[in-house]
Amino acid sequence: MGGGAVAADDPAIAVRLPFNAYNLRFQGEDVVSLAVQLHRSPTELRGRVFDAPTLFTLKEGGVSGVVGGVPVNLKVRQEGDTVHAEGGFINGRVTLRYNPRELEVYINLCTYKLTYTDGRYLGPRSCDSRLMPPVEVTLPEMFQRLAPVEQATLLLLALTPPNSI
Repeated sequence: MGGGAVAADDPAIAVRLPFNAYNLRFQGEDVVSLAVQLHRSPTELRGRVFDAPTLFTLKEGGVSGVVGGVPVNLKVRQEGDTVHAEGGFINGRVTLRYNPRELEVYINLCTYKLTYTDGRYLGPRSCDSRLMPPVEVTLPEMFQRLAPVEQATLLLLALTPPNSI
């Protein structure tokens, strides 16, 4: 699966929103940011998200678990080079479609329609004014080696607003 990448020495999902910018950094088997502290294993992501105890169980075809007291239940599939996910995720219904050309996400009543351009996914989101700068998401090379269920979970975490639970 192709897609955006940051410098090889900076393994992070970098997100730039109109009024905020942050990274989900890969450190060994951990994924960390100010809001996310998770340990990765082949079958789960465990730790804290938005200061709430978190457990995501990763299995072929889906992700289940809990963030605080909020259940997570995603169906994930890969068709060709495209990862699809849909279901309940922290703050309600979500959909995700990700491939080397585009990243489309519906989360928290906001739709992201990003196109891969110059090493990053770039484009508008429906919850911003047309005068706002575009959203930018950059993915590290190592992200492409993750299983589709882990890719979907981490992309949705990266785009979930911190006040969601």
